[in-house]
Amino acid sequence: MEPLVLNSPVSWILFLLEGLGAISFAVSGTIIAIKKRNDAVGAVIFALVTAFGGGVIRDLVIGRTPPALFSTVESAVLAGCCFLVSFTMFCVSFIGKTATILTERMHNVLLEGSDMIGLALFCVLGVDSAVNFLGANVNPALLIFCGCITGIGGGILRDIFSAQIPLVFRKHIYLIPALLGTGCYVLLLPHLPRLASILISVSIILAIRILAICFQWNLPTPLGKIPKDTSAESQNGK
Repeated sequence: MEPLVLNSPVSWILFLLEGLGAISFAVSGTIIAIKKRNDAVGAVIFALVTAFGGGVIRDLVIGRTPPALFSTVESAVLAGCCFLVSFTMFCVSFIGKTATILTERMHNVLLEGSDMIGLALFCVLGVDSAVNFLGANVNPALLIFCGCITGIGGGILRDIFSAQIPLVFRKHIYLIPALLGTGCYVLLLPHLPRLASILISVSIILAIRILAICFQWNLPTPLGKIPKDTSAESQNGK
């Protein structure tokens, strides 16, 4: 493993931001696992996949092998924290009839809030990680892709594991703020200090997501009744 190097205020702040993002995604993954009646192993797997799945995909795309999750002390520490958070939440779900204490609305608020924070932080930090590995002179589209897949990749895997259409495809303008925030970071980084660029870009994603949730903004979907697809049924009937 690489040594854990936190030798400046900026490195500490970035590490704490990454930790906040990982724990936020771990919380959202655990909530989904509990609502789907998974056991403790399932809850922990959901948490880790949501928190680190996007980063692993990003590292494989840019040729960083093994991915940072398996090669750095920082990632091992964050994975341990996510494990503890997820396991604690799962245990608490059995204490004092938590289902009656936390209403469905409170569950949804916690899920939306944790997912929103994780998305904002990991999208921008995903670009930052790609820049550190590849350099700033690579195709900006690749950097934006790396940021977006870091932010949404884990959530997509989480939703697939829970047998539902990924949130990014159906609710409250999810991918658009990720694209705007990562694009903003790519544009600002050559002109502003690294930390300032990160904070501004994270704020943009958070602002758009908060507005989308508060005002129920969604992208257009087909109107009217959608005909049922019976092609598979008709083929089975032949």
